[in-house]
Amino acid sequence: MALRLVPVLIVAAATLIVPAALRAQGAVAGRVSITERQGETTSDFSSTIVYLVPKDSARIRMRPTSATIAMSGRAFVPHVRVVTPGSRVTFPNQDPFSHNIFSSTPGAQFDLGLYPAGKSKDAPFRRPGAYPIYCNIHPRMTAFVVVAPSQWNAQAGNDGRWSIPDVPAGEYTLTIWHERAKTLEQPITVPTAGLADVAATLDARGYRFVEHKNKFGRDYDRNATRY
Repeated sequence: MALRLVPVLIVAAATLIVPAALRAQGAVAGRVSITERQGETTSDFSSTIVYLVPKDSARIRMRPTSATIAMSGRAFVPHVRVVTPGSRVTFPNQDPFSHNIFSSTPGAQFDLGLYPAGKSKDAPFRRPGAYPIYCNIHPRMTAFVVVAPSQWNAQAGNDGRWSIPDVPAGEYTLTIWHERAKTLEQPITVPTAGLADVAATLDARGYRFVEHKNKFGRDYDRNATRY
C-alpha cells in the first residue's frame, strides 16, 4: 500500500507581525488629591473622571457605551458617570414616587417627563463635555454625565486612585475633571510599559454650591410638596 502524505500547515511565530503600536500597551494609573478649604475633608473622590486624548487624533477609536444612573432616596446613584460620544444613559426610578429628569445644557438637552416608580427612561449623549442632570421636582438632585472624547478613560475610586488599561505608548493630554474644581489638563508621555503613580492635585477651595433652576429656567417652588 502506498503511503499517503497529508500536508501540514506550519506557521512560525516569527512570521506573525504585530504593529508596534499594538504591542506597546500598558496601564496608566495614578491618584488624584483635592485641596479643600480649611477644616474640610474630601468625601467625593469617586466623582473624579480621568481621560487621555492622544496627540495623534487618528488613534482614537471610540464605540458608544451604555450606563445607568438610578434615582434612589431622592438622589442620583451614582452621582457621576463617564461615557463616550453617542452613548445612552438609562435612568431607572427606584424611588416609591415620581421623578422628572432633564438637562438644559446645550449638546445634551432632554426632558424625560414625569414617570413613576419602577419605570426607566434613557437619553443620548452625543458630544464630548460634562453635562449636569437634574430632577424638576427635587431641587437638590444633581448628577453629571461626562462624555470623554477618548476610549482611554476612567473614574476614580473612593481613595482617589484610578487606572486606564491598554494605553499605547505615545504623547497624550491628560485631563482630570471634578465638578468642584477647575479641570486640569497637562501633556503626558506614555512609555511602552505604561505609567504608575501619576500624581495630580485639584483645587476645590473656590467651590460654592448654587441651587440650579428648574426645567423652565425658574426657581423651584419652595412651598411645593417634595414627596
